[in-house]
Amino acid sequence: MSILAGSLALAACGSSSTPLPEAAKAVKTPSTATTTTLTTGAKTPAIISTTAINLSGTPGVTPAEQARAEKLVEETIVDIRRFETPAEAYAAGYRSIGDGITGDEHYVNWSYVNDGHILDPMRPESVVYEYRNGVQRAVAAMYMLPFGSTFADVPDVGGPLTQWHVHADLCLTNNPQQRVLSSITSVNGTCPAGSTKAGDTPMLHVWAVPNPCGPFAALEGIGAGQVPAGQTRLCDTQYASVP
Repeated sequence: MSILAGSLALAACGSSSTPLPEAAKAVKTPSTATTTTLTTGAKTPAIISTTAINLSGTPGVTPAEQARAEKLVEETIVDIRRFETPAEAYAAGYRSIGDGITGDEHYVNWSYVNDGHILDPMRPESVVYEYRNGVQRAVAAMYMLPFGSTFADVPDVGGPLTQWHVHADLCLTNNPQQRVLSSITSVNGTCPAGSTKAGDTPMLHVWAVPNPCGPFAALEGIGAGQVPAGQTRLCDTQYASVP
């Protein structure tokens, strides 16, 4: 396990207890859509205030999409404080998948994946922890769609601002309460006995701390997962200081 985890790349790269508005569920993101890496030269600088997140300036983002994306970041920042430390997450039913040696450790509450709550900051499917100043603290939420979902099912949260990903090359043990990372395979490969692939369930990170690739960045390297066909992995340096 330590050899596997050591091979994973470090991450460089998000309130209410209700899901996003129905409009956010109704619009689907085509799996063949094409995006490009967002750079500071292409947009108006983000304006961050002490009271709100401002993600204005991204081409192709409607006012409604911008508002939904900003709201999700703002609410995630507030509600993730309930899980500030791994002990608090554990008490709430979250269990580590054993990837802490990478620098980013995911605690997942597997009962939340199929609970009918989509993009609910009060019930994130996963909380991500990093060591900062010698203390392991919550830095992001990772929202997951129900098992069996595909990219065709993802809600339109923020248009080009938000990019979902899957992990079709990670193998997790079959314990339904605490699935632990057991190995890495190819997208078309198989997993060792006693484990299965994380699969094609779409996921979205929302960072509560600044990330070099913006508040919706996925991880990088071998642990990054796969984005929809035809898309370029999003690294939105424009919003590297958000939140």
